[in-house]
Amino acid sequence: MRLWVTLVSISILAASIATGTASARLGGLVLDRGVVQSVSSGQVVLRALDGSTIPITIGPHTKVFLNDSPAPLSAIQPGFVAGALHDGGKPAVYIRAVGTRAPLVTDRGIIVSVGPTSLVLRVVGGTVTITVGPATSIQLNGSPAGISDLRPGYIAEVAHRGSEPALTIRVRSSKR
Repeated sequence: MRLWVTLVSISILAASIATGTASARLGGLVLDRGVVQSVSSGQVVLRALDGSTIPITIGPHTKVFLNDSPAPLSAIQPGFVAGALHDGGKPAVYIRAVGTRAPLVTDRGIIVSVGPTSLVLRVVGGTVTITVGPATSIQLNGSPAGISDLRPGYIAEVAHRGSEPALTIRVRSSKR
């Protein structure tokens, strides 16, 4: 199956280059190319060269590649160039993107507010909003915790890449 998908992908890519279009068809599959406009858990939106937007459905079996390496969907960011092989509105077989991920940074500060999927941290020079995803590891006073356990006033250290969900959040309550 993998060899077939690779051969089909190469054929579609060659056809799209030959025709100069943002998409090409081969055997019922379509390869759409463009610049990533947005990414969510179920969809990537591309903007084609002609200015049209192309929503690409992402399913549990969609293979995601960033710079030719397997990657989580969260690694794909707006501004990256991508191509997606799919069958109409069905989930994409794969999406391949090229771009540079934001560097890993660690923000340290005081929690200002906490929502169901984000927190606002007061840092030197202002505030930063941190997205929290299902893979984010949260520790409160050295023990595993959930975002609902965090409170304004707690001291936090957050490791993240740009606007991607935080990788780790380490928090100390002010009561210690």
